[in-house]
Formats: sequence, C-alpha cells, structure tokens
Amino acid sequence: MSKIHVFNTLLGKKEEFIPRQGNAVKMYACGPTVYDLSHLGHARMAIVWDVVQRYLRFAGYDVTYVRNITDVDDKIIKRARELGITPEKLSRQYTYKFWHDMQELNVESPDFEPRATEFIAQMIAFTQALIDAGHAYQSEGDVYFDVASFKEYGKLGKQNLEQLLVGARDQAVAQESLAHLKKSPVDFALWKSADVSELGWPSPWGYGRPGWHLECSAMVKRILGETIDIHAGGEDLVFPHHENEIAQSEALHGQPMARYWLHNSFVQTNSEKMAKSLGNFKTIQDLLQTFSPDTIRLFILQSHYRNPIDFTIESLQGTSTGIQRLLRAASFAISADEAEAEIPSAAAQAAAETFKQEFAEAMNNDFNTAIAISQLYQLADGITQTSSLSDKHYLANTLLHYAKVLGLTMKDTRKDINNEVGSKLIDLILTLRSEARARKDYASADLIRKTLTEIGVNVMDSPQGASWERV
Repeated sequence: MSKIHVFNTLLGKKEEFIPRQGNAVKMYACGPTVYDLSHLGHARMAIVWDVVQRYLRFAGYDVTYVRNITDVDDKIIKRARELGITPEKLSRQYTYKFWHDMQELNVESPDFEPRATEFIAQMIAFTQALIDAGHAYQSEGDVYFDVASFKEYGKLGKQNLEQLLVGARDQAVAQESLAHLKKSPVDFALWKSADVSELGWPSPWGYGRPGWHLECSAMVKRILGETIDIHAGGEDLVFPHHENEIAQSEALHGQPMARYWLHNSFVQTNSEKMAKSLGNFKTIQDLLQTFSPDTIRLFILQSHYRNPIDFTIESLQGTSTGIQRLLRAASFAISADEAEAEIPSAAAQAAAETFKQEFAEAMNNDFNTAIAISQLYQLADGITQTSSLSDKHYLANTLLHYAKVLGLTMKDTRKDINNEVGSKLIDLILTLRSEARARKDYASADLIRKTLTEIGVNVMDSPQGASWERV
C-alpha cells in the first residue's frame, strides 16, 4: 500500500497518513446546514472530500465515510419564519435539493449521512456526561462548556485562552444578553433553552435544542467511535467549530478526537469568500444550467484543496475547454473484451506506467489533484498524437479509469445543447425558412417544418411571422 502524506492542521505540517487500525479508515466531514440552495463553495467541500475518500479506497483502504446534515439551527428557524413554514419543512426541502445537487456533481453518497434531529438523545446524553465530569454547567436552562476546564483549548487554531478572550469581546456584542449566563465569554453552548412554540425537545435542563458544535461530537462517537482517523471540513470551521468539537470530545473521552484534521480553502469572488451572507454566491443549480458537472468538478480539482479558488464565469468557461480536451482523448476507449484482443506497443505500456506512477505520486502528496489533472492532460495529448489505433485504445482506457478515480463521469457532452443555444438555433432555422418561402422555395420550407416536427418542435405560421413551441 502506497504511503500517503497529508497536511494535518493540528500539527501545521505534512505527515505520513497511518490509520489507527490496519487499513481501516474512519473519516468524517462536516456537511451543510440546510436552509438555502447550495453554492459553489459547498460544491468544493463536497467534491474535495469525495475525491479523498475515493482515492483512499482506490489505494486499498477500507473506508467508512460519514458526512452529516445540520437540520436544526438558528439560521433554519429564522429562514422558516420568514417564509411562513415550519423549520422541519424547510430543512427537508433543502436536504432534498442538496442531495440532487450532489448527484448531479457525481458526489458519492457517504456510508452514513446522519441528520442532527436524529441524534438528539445522544446529544443530551453527551451533554449530561460533560456536566457529570465537571466540564460543563447549567445556567437558567442553557448548558455551557467550561473552556477553562480543558487546558488544551485553542490547539487546533493555534490560539491561547488570552487571545481567545480578546476575540470573544468582539463576539460578545451580539451576545450581551448571554453574558450573565456564562462563567467566561469563550464558553460555548451545548444546549440552548427555547420557547415551547419554537423547534425543540425536552431535556433534563428544560425545553430547548442542541448547540451547533455538539452534533458532530455526538455523531462521531455514535457512528465511528471516540477516536477517528480523518476529520475534514472547510477552513472556516477550524475555529470555533472544530476547536469546540475537540474540546468537548477530548474532555469527555481523554483521547484524541481525530488523528488528522484536514481543511479545504474557500472559493472566492473578487478576493472575498463566497458566502450566502455576502450575497456573492453562484448556486450549483444556476451553474449546471450552463456548465456540465464534469466542468464544475474539474474547475474545483485543478486547484489544490488547501489553496483558494478565484471564481469567475470566464474561468469556468476556460475549464470547459479542458474537459473537452480530455473527452476527445477518452473517446478512443473501448470495452474490456475488445481491449483483451489488442496488444499495445511497449512504448504505450511504458507511457501508461509512467502516468500511473506520477498520478499516484501527486495524490499521495496531500491529495494534489492539480498535478494529477496535469498528468491526465499529458496523457490525453499523448493519445491525440499517437498514430497507432491500438495504442490510442489502451491509453484512452487508462485515462478513463484514472479520471473516474477523481469522480469525473467523462460523459461526452460535446454535442449537448443547452436551452438558450437550442432556442437561438431554432429561431435561426425559422428565419432561413422564412427566407426560403420569400424565394418561393416551398420545398425547402416544407422540409424544414417537417424536420422540426419530427424532433418535437411545432411551427405555427401567422401574419406576424412564424413562431414555435415544444410538443
């Protein structure tokens, strides 16, 4: 099994990836809070960790991959109130939309996809255990984690308690009403009291709902155990979300929550993080109206996951030419049965082996998909340049196999036409038909109408001119 090195945020450096138990890998990635449509930033998170778990399986590891869904949160409750629907209905609608987007982007379903509302009992038990251990305290129906009780707090984000206290004063402006409930401004909520008219559950401390940080710790413990191999998420989760997960989990269990902490960088628009709160985001559904899923996936993967991506429509358009370059080469792929009947040249076999080694070297170096994709391009160029058909077949099959390790579908969309282009083409065809009629070339005009009818386009003539509709 090849040695893989990963950048561990906890240590701030690359280190060899060694699973805790043999070749079994337990991996958890923080998923979406489902209160709105997913944007390109969410797509990056999902695609990056999808590729990581795909490659680990490809490399021979036995992976159990968990990605959660936050379906109870203040943002969900606020948005539901604005729309006049229940939080349950809102989160269910956007969970379905998230699943649809992920399927479109060829993101594999995780082995487990727990929702926060399914783990309320486990979160209550987790909170009570922290209280019993002296790491949490009840305050007027709320329960807070006592940060001072966990001496290693801040180790993930490389901040000490004094620095965090200064930062907490900035946050406290929005939480002045909570100041009298907390021992320290940096203490965070495990359980929040709520009015009985709001979404919530009964607990030993009264009616309420869990704090956001609590759900991941409870899910990890219940599904994967007290210590896992990889915990992943966006870099914006390092503090406070993942820092708080570490504190509550390690305070309770007395052992590391995760051996390796991996974080992907942002998608940026004009050097700002793409975010709903900033209103500078492009939804996945909007982008799929114009670009193929493989184009979006390639756009994300052609940058290393720890580097920011600058998003523009022009950059996506540029990526679409890249996917066409791969598709042209992959079009020479043949079936396994056909491949067995052919013998590629020694040069082609050597080229394939060199490619495989360089692809693995890139991916083993902290999942460097940017270099792995450059290797795919080089292989594609070699396929185009070789004159031997059997070599083209052999190398194209190799290209196709390794492209799919990155989750590219390699579906040939080069001749697909979107609605806008199709509409303009039909308008052009009707203009040519009108010109034919004006020349009294009725045979050509009738042929155009007949052909359009056969493909499901109904042409309607009127004194104002021709119009059309799909049938």
